[in-house]
Amino acid sequence: MEKSAFRTEQGASKAGRSFAKDIAELAIFLDLTEPAEPLGHLEAAAAEIANDRDISSTTLKRCASEARALIEFAHESGAIRRIEARAEGSEWDLRQALSAWLDETSLPAVLKRRALRLNRSRGGRPPTKTRTLRAVEELVEFARAGRPGALDELRSIRALIGNT
Repeated sequence: MEKSAFRTEQGASKAGRSFAKDIAELAIFLDLTEPAEPLGHLEAAAAEIANDRDISSTTLKRCASEARALIEFAHESGAIRRIEARAEGSEWDLRQALSAWLDETSLPAVLKRRALRLNRSRGGRPPTKTRTLRAVEELVEFARAGRPGALDELRSIRALIGNT
């Protein structure tokens, strides 16, 4: 039986569960049942989940990143070893145990832990000053390209800054 068919028949997503957890479940399952390149399994799992649902590319990218954090946490915490030992070689039991573990795991807590570990050096939104600068730089580009209203908005910003 093909693994994707196995996923669809036995590991269908639970209502209200995040796409990230679905991606992580399938990627870990593939890692354990078809040892190969782990990043390939994450990409394959993300593609499989995206095929089943209508997900925008930005949402899929975020969910794949969150799934990666869940997978890293599963390895770091030893959960994968425990789940694999309990399954005793049964793919059905393995899938059910993975699903149960993911349902019990708090995604926000895992993401917070990763952010602290990375010292907030990757991911997330840039600081406000950086976003503001990028927005102004984008307005300059629009004004140079002749976009209506961009030059007026830049003048308004200049006047605002001049008044402070």
